[in-house]
Amino acid sequence: MHVGNTSAAEAAFRRATELDPSFAPAHLDLGLAELKQGKLPEAIASIRKSLELDPSSPGAHLFLGIAEYQSNDAERALVDLRQELKQDPKNVQALTWLGIVELNSDHPESACEPLDRAAELAPTDENVLDYRVQAHLAAAKQSYSALYKLDPASWRLHQLNAAIDAQAQDHKGAIEEYQLAIKLAPKEAELYEGMGWEYRKLGQTDQAVKAFTEELRLTPGNPIAMYNLGSAEVDSGQERAALPLLQEVVRNYNHPTGADYYLGRALVAEGRNEEAVKEFQRATAIAGEMQRRSWYELSQLYRHMGKTVEAHAAVLKYQELKEEADRANAREVEDWRKLNAANAGAIGGNTQN
Repeated sequence: MHVGNTSAAEAAFRRATELDPSFAPAHLDLGLAELKQGKLPEAIASIRKSLELDPSSPGAHLFLGIAEYQSNDAERALVDLRQELKQDPKNVQALTWLGIVELNSDHPESACEPLDRAAELAPTDENVLDYRVQAHLAAAKQSYSALYKLDPASWRLHQLNAAIDAQAQDHKGAIEEYQLAIKLAPKEAELYEGMGWEYRKLGQTDQAVKAFTEELRLTPGNPIAMYNLGSAEVDSGQERAALPLLQEVVRNYNHPTGADYYLGRALVAEGRNEEAVKEFQRATAIAGEMQRRSWYELSQLYRHMGKTVEAHAAVLKYQELKEEADRANAREVEDWRKLNAANAGAIGGNTQN
């Protein structure tokens, strides 16, 4: 078997089953030799015999499922692959084959779950990742088709197109789709929210303010809508209008949020520096970009207030966090570079072969 001489292996395994008909591993290996040669009915019979002798035979249900699937018996293949996973829940091969069978049985949504689990267990397995992408794309396409059949003029189709455009960094295209959706459903607040964030990504803060204003009008008292509008107003230089909105959001939450950062900026614009310091200090508890921005704003504010020691400490903290983020980004870029180089090498090797 190891050197690829499956016909000789088949003969040896068959002789073993004749010498000891109750030896389950011999029947299983005979089935594998037959499977490798495309002798599907014989392989299925041999593997089933091994399971009859030893129901817990490791890998038997996996290989039986593969043989059944290749024999166009997807229903039985699914049963055996699921049985294998009951015995060995972390079997990447079984998870992958279960995903493949579900996908090719036109059940892409059912294929996503086992392939997602396989990807968690084998994050660098290109075969797993390939089938995982296929499953999710097929599931999305299936949902899209169902939505279209229900209502070809549905605003949700435009919303979905907007999300696809946004993911592809086509923010102008996303805005156009949101506008089309709004014409069909002018009272759906989530459409104005999505469009507002697309305007922000393009730096068109005045348009973002208009979109978020409409979102808040449709959902008065919604803290997310208040944050969206208040933060956009700060970015567009309308700090006074943003103050009451952001103060209300901060009151609604008992933990630091991005609203503290934007409230700090609004308070600075109004000359209320001591209050602004407290808000920026709260915002430094938020991980990521908002944390770095908060330390930077604190350094500038302390310097303006003549608090040199505090300003220096805030600058050092900002620099420390920025360097840490830069190192993380560099590692990510290097990881991608290595992965791309490995993929290119694999493709080149396959071409040469």
